[in-house]
Amino acid sequence: MLYYLKKYNKTIGIICLITVLSLLNTSNIKTDSFKIIPHFDKVVHFLMYFTLGFVFMFEYYLHHHKTLKRISKILILPLIYGGIMEILQFSMTNYRSGDWWDMLANGCGIIAAFFAVSLFKNNSFIKTCVLFPYRQSKFIT
Repeated sequence: MLYYLKKYNKTIGIICLITVLSLLNTSNIKTDSFKIIPHFDKVVHFLMYFTLGFVFMFEYYLHHHKTLKRISKILILPLIYGGIMEILQFSMTNYRSGDWWDMLANGCGIIAAFFAVSLFKNNSFIKTCVLFPYRQSKFIT
């Protein structure tokens, strides 16, 4: 367990943040400024799950150095998490609702993250400065 906490600390942090943001009561937040962008909540879902998918797949790639084909199989994990969050919003809160369109935005963010990882997997700036600024992995060149 401690192994996963160390290896996937950024992914776990993002999961915690998404959980809090997904279950947070937002009725006190003024949304007038957000109405400029239609379906702003879908954009937020896309960005949250893009970030989760990108960091999760990048950490997996760096620690296991697997092929992108194998990494693509773990795309299902963030998608399952997104589905669980939608179910929790629907069943555990009276101020949030589960939405199939949110799930679609989550899935699009995860798929976009896969393509971003495939583009940036060998980018040393992203590996050393963005994802792992304080330590060196044996896979980072």
